[in-house]
Amino acid sequence: MNCPICHEPLIHEGRTFKCKNNHSFDQARQGYVNLSRKRKASGDNALMVKARTAFLEAGLYDFLRQTVLQTLQTLHPDTYLDLGCGQGYYTHEFSKTAKEAYGIDLSVPAISHAAGQDKKTQYIVGSIYDLPFANKSIDVATSIFTPIPAREAARVLKDDGYLLTVTPGKMHHYELKEQLYPQVRLNPPLEPVEGFELVDQQEIRQVLHVDDVMALLEMTPYFYKTPKAGIEKIQSLKNGLDVTFDFVLSLWRKKDES
Repeated sequence: MNCPICHEPLIHEGRTFKCKNNHSFDQARQGYVNLSRKRKASGDNALMVKARTAFLEAGLYDFLRQTVLQTLQTLHPDTYLDLGCGQGYYTHEFSKTAKEAYGIDLSVPAISHAAGQDKKTQYIVGSIYDLPFANKSIDVATSIFTPIPAREAARVLKDDGYLLTVTPGKMHHYELKEQLYPQVRLNPPLEPVEGFELVDQQEIRQVLHVDDVMALLEMTPYFYKTPKAGIEKIQSLKNGLDVTFDFVLSLWRKKDES
């Protein structure tokens, strides 16, 4: 890792990360380090982290996690980075494929939860658009339902590095959106990622029964755009809801700079 101020390497001494210019960052009790230069809290709040944790631990996204894991195992990375890792549901599993693993997210509650559950991975509070890593230092990075920081990802990935992205398929959450909107718009296709060439792409889809639909809604962007009537409609679904989970997995190789 590099210092977010002067970009010199950080040395881990005891419970402190320090660079040669004496910029230091304390390691939290849970094991993460806060390298964010933002003063105000950012990312998922505690409510969103709690809702996402409850939903993910129910196992409904396990088929996605296992499919991504199988791809990562074929890449054999020495260094792995999860961009926008949230509370570490995917990171914890994916870190097993690498010698060194990192997860970065702006949400302190999410990173705190992740670090408390996973001691192998070094979790970092920081921005995916200003990564605290040296040029060409990472073998494989993942971006699971996060904005794709193409330029920063290309900068930190080695010349033969890979970026694996997971984005919503066109039918993702279709039935949930039917409950919220009079007309449902399908998700658009994924755009090319600047600086990368597409190596492989697959779409995986399952329709699964969701008992706690409110937990699903609270972990999506829809929650903060839904009027009170929509919230009440979801809360009234006493028998749950069958929901389509549709994911596009894309493997990108960093383009040759020459």
